[in-house]
Amino acid sequence: MFKQTRTRLTREFSLTVGMILMITAVFALWMVQNLLTTTEDNQLTTLSGQYKSELQKLLDSPKGDVLFDSYENSQKGFVPSGLQLNQMAWLVDPKGQIIFESPSANKLGLNDEAVDEVFPMSALLPSVLERPAHGYHNIRANGRTFRIGGLVITSGELNEYRVIVAQEITNDAALLAQLRWAFAGLALVLLAAGGVAGYLLAGRAMKPIANAFQRQEQFTSDASHELRTPLSILKSAYEVLDEQSDRLPEFHRNVLKKSGREIHHMSRLVENLLTLARSDNGRIELAVSRFSLWYTINQVIEQLQPIAASKDVSLEWEVNQEGNRQKDSMIQADEVRIRQLILILVENAIQYNREGGRVTVALDVSLQTMSFSVMDTGIGIEHADLPHIFERFYRIDKARTRRSEGTGLGLAIAKQIVDAHQAKIEVWTEPRAGTTFRVTLPSIS
Repeated sequence: MFKQTRTRLTREFSLTVGMILMITAVFALWMVQNLLTTTEDNQLTTLSGQYKSELQKLLDSPKGDVLFDSYENSQKGFVPSGLQLNQMAWLVDPKGQIIFESPSANKLGLNDEAVDEVFPMSALLPSVLERPAHGYHNIRANGRTFRIGGLVITSGELNEYRVIVAQEITNDAALLAQLRWAFAGLALVLLAAGGVAGYLLAGRAMKPIANAFQRQEQFTSDASHELRTPLSILKSAYEVLDEQSDRLPEFHRNVLKKSGREIHHMSRLVENLLTLARSDNGRIELAVSRFSLWYTINQVIEQLQPIAASKDVSLEWEVNQEGNRQKDSMIQADEVRIRQLILILVENAIQYNREGGRVTVALDVSLQTMSFSVMDTGIGIEHADLPHIFERFYRIDKARTRRSEGTGLGLAIAKQIVDAHQAKIEVWTEPRAGTTFRVTLPSIS
């Protein structure tokens, strides 16, 4: 149990630390990316703003239309400045023709192919001819990354000139990619460190609890052993007096009957506590043998028939057409523990039933598994109680009414027996309508 608790605490601590580290890494990466993008956008905005101011003055002048009639005239009317080595600029007229670009082959003294090797003007052309959107965006061209955007300059009511600026950010993009891998690797390393730290911290946190629980286990085990001797004496004394009960007055017979019932109840409680103490210490030993589950269930039903009858509950053994096959089907398990498991489930079904109710036990045999079900028409289990029914001393009926004759340990022991056999137990319930328990065991038939 403590191993599972420690594992759960380690997992929760590691997930918490991992989420914090992941959020921190994503935020740090976002900050770096936002800083680089803001810097690039500010540079392009400053450049395009400068060009817009200069071009707007030319367009508003009396000779504005003449200045932009041709590429040659635009060279005479507008000479841009301020371009850095990794920046480019274009001017597009209302007809979608590029009437100016910089850097140009003429300015660099190179041919167009040589210019494209340094500045991929042709590869960027489709983006240049698009109408500028709000803000800037990244594009890939010739294996490099560029950030491009622009603005519109109006001349008259219908004429719109567009200024497009671009800047190479290949190195910035590569830096961001490296940072992503670096942050991912760092997050994994810190997550592993968080897992180790969580495991150690969980171990330290669980140590005093484990020691206290171990002392409680030891006390329960010792107390159970010590109580078995006086209970055996009381049981023997009761059996001797019960043989002479016919000679006792009626009042004394009633007292003796109640005493016997309480001795039996106390003996079962001690045995249950001892079983749980052994299972907690990992000492629940299984005497595995090959036996017929059908005969074991049948014996338990015969044993509990008088109890069911005393509570006006019908106990039925559902036998289908495969009865002979069920009798011959064998399992490899601890017969005493399986009998105890069946006894717990059927007794609970009787105890938490209503007068005139019914308990049905069924056996299902397949090639690989054998399942037995215990179905009742009793009070059912509230959905809020369902996750806790296998906990020790948990009682569905909080008030100790006539239905509360149990100790609150039966289903906890049943779960221990199921887990020890690596089997499976399932529960279906409907409040005030009934409950079904099904246990599935491996078959060796």
